[in-house]
Amino acid sequence: MSKQFNVPKPVYPWETLQSPFAGAFYEEETNWYDQDYQFLSKEAMARYRKMRLIDVGPFMIPAATEKDKVLHATRFAIYMTVTDDYAELLPIKEIAAFRDRIFEVMMGDDPRQEEIGIFRQMQTNRKEWIDLGMPDFWLERIAKNYKYRFVTDGIMEESPYKISKDIPPIPLFHLIRANSIGMIPFVDLICPSTGFALPDYIYNHTVIQRIIMLQAIIVALQNDFATIGKELAIESEIFNIIKLLQHHHKISFDEACEEGMKIHDELVNELVTLSNHLPDFSPYQKETDEFIYYIKQMISGLNNWYYQSGTKRYEPGGFAVPPNGKGETIERVEIKYF
Repeated sequence: MSKQFNVPKPVYPWETLQSPFAGAFYEEETNWYDQDYQFLSKEAMARYRKMRLIDVGPFMIPAATEKDKVLHATRFAIYMTVTDDYAELLPIKEIAAFRDRIFEVMMGDDPRQEEIGIFRQMQTNRKEWIDLGMPDFWLERIAKNYKYRFVTDGIMEESPYKISKDIPPIPLFHLIRANSIGMIPFVDLICPSTGFALPDYIYNHTVIQRIIMLQAIIVALQNDFATIGKELAIESEIFNIIKLLQHHHKISFDEACEEGMKIHDELVNELVTLSNHLPDFSPYQKETDEFIYYIKQMISGLNNWYYQSGTKRYEPGGFAVPPNGKGETIERVEIKYF
């Protein structure tokens, strides 16, 4: 018998486009898994094939109407997810070595024949970005964001908490999750999708950087609501805003959901306000407006992916449920969204 929990879904104050490429890349996905992901266990491969990660690109970049301007993001979404799942099981020193090798390949070094196939996917992605007109400064930007923001400030900061089961304060949790969710390098993918590499002076502007950070925190919170069933099923999983609010504020599950969604909605309101009051970025105001538009579509598009794509990543069978301290499996839970 399972316990039932009622969980709200995030909503957004802008219209979300529907990509013509949703469901269109399953042949490519199968080929990638067969050719470059055989270093994963058979169990892991079976789970990945159920996740529909191939649709993350179309859902998050729904405004792109050319196949090659979506496919690169789908390739990235898969190896970014595998990077997270693979690295979090490694000791910190091995994560650092893996991270450094990723950076070298993303900067143009050829994968060695004996290396795991994920590096070939990264090399192919770099070639796709070059074919889409991305300059060297942008290639270095995404490589650095992947190395430092995603792996170093995200996965490597989150890993000790997952091992120790310590519970971070909520402000620190937001920062770690904003990085570990991988959205800061993912936002970079807007540029090859639009065909315009946002110049450094615009990308590094305080307002643009705040909007990017807001996107990352919002998506992390969105993920917490969509994945709470997994965290409830695995007793040791504490890196979720709902669980942290329950712990720190000594409140019920329903109250934590309400408080977590309030935090989410306030951040969305801030993003909308900033996007409506951008500085003058002439002569690239139109391109900057498009960049912000794509950020909004990424947020709501990923939200739709959780509930509309049919992904099994966060259901029993899509993730491994460990035994608890008494040698029993964690009780199954049922999530009802409203």
